[in-house]
Amino acid sequence: MISNWLVAFIVMLQGAFEVRRNAQFRFLTLQVDLMKKRLPGNRVILDPDERQSLTKIGAEFGHAVHDVLSIVSIKTYQRWQRDEKSGKTAKKVGRPKISKSLRDMIIKLAKQNERWGLMRILGELKKLSLKTSYTTIRRVLRAEKLMPDPKNRAPKGVDTPWRKFVAVHMNVMCACDFFTKSVWVPTIWTPLATKAAYVLAFIHLGSRRVFLSPSTFHPTGEWVKQQARNASMWAEENGFDIRFLIHDRDKKFTEEFDAHFERDDGGPVLTPPRAPVANAYAESFGGKLKSEVLNHVFCFGLRQLDYVCQNYTDYFNNYRPHQGLGNQIPGRQPMSNQPSNEQSSGDQSSVVQIATPPMEREIDHRLVKRKSWLGGLLRHYERRAA
Repeated sequence: MISNWLVAFIVMLQGAFEVRRNAQFRFLTLQVDLMKKRLPGNRVILDPDERQSLTKIGAEFGHAVHDVLSIVSIKTYQRWQRDEKSGKTAKKVGRPKISKSLRDMIIKLAKQNERWGLMRILGELKKLSLKTSYTTIRRVLRAEKLMPDPKNRAPKGVDTPWRKFVAVHMNVMCACDFFTKSVWVPTIWTPLATKAAYVLAFIHLGSRRVFLSPSTFHPTGEWVKQQARNASMWAEENGFDIRFLIHDRDKKFTEEFDAHFERDDGGPVLTPPRAPVANAYAESFGGKLKSEVLNHVFCFGLRQLDYVCQNYTDYFNNYRPHQGLGNQIPGRQPMSNQPSNEQSSGDQSSVVQIATPPMEREIDHRLVKRKSWLGGLLRHYERRAA
């Protein structure tokens, strides 16, 4: 009789051991399957259902998982147990996935505009009221192998006294600079030859709005003085106060040109020799104009050059988002609920206050229309009325 009870007890122990060993085996197998799902990769982040599956199997052998747990740390597993006992619902880890329509729009902009960088694409999406981020665009383009040239990303500079001076006086400061374009013109000796045409650009630092002079082959002192008068009329029409005018030490900027902008509380500010970074705003605009338009067209005369430049100026002032303005269009800012002290005191910075529509994460591509200039070199995207 005793031997029968002993045999039954041994059989029960053996059964319990088999159940425990089977649970441990299934626990290990589940971990292997979860890791296989995430290959290749160096991070394992489980969703709530996967956590529950692990803890459910672990409960079958009393959560004694020290020797069989490898996918996460023991502290993480114990935290799952505490959350489960307290009734706390596990949330999905990581950022929400972007919609397919938004992803397709990012890829579409990158493919149609190969010279655009990440911030330029972000600005265009913000203009379409699409909510995303710099890192999301970079992740999408990296997955599609559409990343732009990293050399296009300028490094952030240090805070210098000159940058502080510019930041304080941006609404009463303009910068100007010459840039050139080789134009094909007929000559006595050959049917066509290249000749350097000069254009003088003025940019208001506060609003980033731009004024371009007509092009000329001979930037004489009288011509430069006339452009100074034209720039003053442009500033007056737009409500700009040109207290300071930044320009380099080019000899084409004559004494008469500087005298036109002289005033008691300001005047022309000359940059140090061989320091183009001191006139970064005008230099940057000239670089954008060349890289986005002029480097891709042949100009046969000054009229064609003026047509190209004025089209780009209109695009730059009214459609192109600017990184320095938070990816807003130059001359515009989103409407705030309460007017600032500067606005209420009658500030004349010609900044147009516009209402910003709510940002979204999805878009119907049929509601987006594209407007092009100069044969598609310049593009603008906007929503159609629903």
